[in-house]
Amino acid sequence: MRLGRAARRFVRGLLTSEPPPEWEVLPEGWSARDPRIKGWNVESIGETQKAKWPEALQLASATGPLPVHLWATDLSRPPLSANTVLMAFGYVLALTAWKKDHVSLLDWGGGLGHYKLVSQALLPQVEIEYHCKDVPLLCKVGRELQPTATFHEDDEDCFGRDYDLVMASGSLEYSEDWKGVLRRLAQASRRYLYVTRLPLVHRAASFSVVQRPYRYGYVTEYVSWVVNRQEFLSHVGSLGMPLVREIVLAEGPAIRGAPEPCEIRGFLFERPESQDVRR
Repeated sequence: MRLGRAARRFVRGLLTSEPPPEWEVLPEGWSARDPRIKGWNVESIGETQKAKWPEALQLASATGPLPVHLWATDLSRPPLSANTVLMAFGYVLALTAWKKDHVSLLDWGGGLGHYKLVSQALLPQVEIEYHCKDVPLLCKVGRELQPTATFHEDDEDCFGRDYDLVMASGSLEYSEDWKGVLRRLAQASRRYLYVTRLPLVHRAASFSVVQRPYRYGYVTEYVSWVVNRQEFLSHVGSLGMPLVREIVLAEGPAIRGAPEPCEIRGFLFERPESQDVRR
């Protein structure tokens, strides 16, 4: 795995001491997070993912496994759960594109936009109008690599229109106000809303965690949610989008201090055709 200079220096420093756990509960909640936590808008994430872009392009144009996570050590050897993630996305994309030759897709938190490559590989006969919402540094790199995609840095620009398919893949949980974001994602959906790679628990209340993704070359930390499944489903139900399909994807990460082991699932919701999108 190729890392940027800053990432290599950071990792070397970690090797000299006992590292903290990658995942850990924030007992006092999101608002009590350490102010030194930098989040996603850092150069090391863009550097690491950009270094993997040539491999992602090659995989998307070949006949083997497709790239799922640009932070993976070896994109060409994804775990079984990663293949499940992509085939589930293919199912959702095919439903969206039924009897269409053009599909508009909003990829909320889509990084450099590699789901544009995946979409084109899975449905080459369909024109994919790809939009990605992410932090400024990732949008900057994304525009360099994919000038035909549209990258949005702010919410108002992103939500200034609607889309056939709105997807949040491994991203909704990084919003402190995840319910508010989910409401806006639902409003932006003309037909389907797909929330996937979401960490869930069944019995415990939703709780906050910190992740330290140093081993992927990311010189940062970020806070996210592990969401109670029923709380999530009840909220989306209140937005007027019935559940079409729930997909079990993988066991969740080991989180120090977690009240319950989590798992990773995806959820496809559909807007009733008679419902006004901009109500």
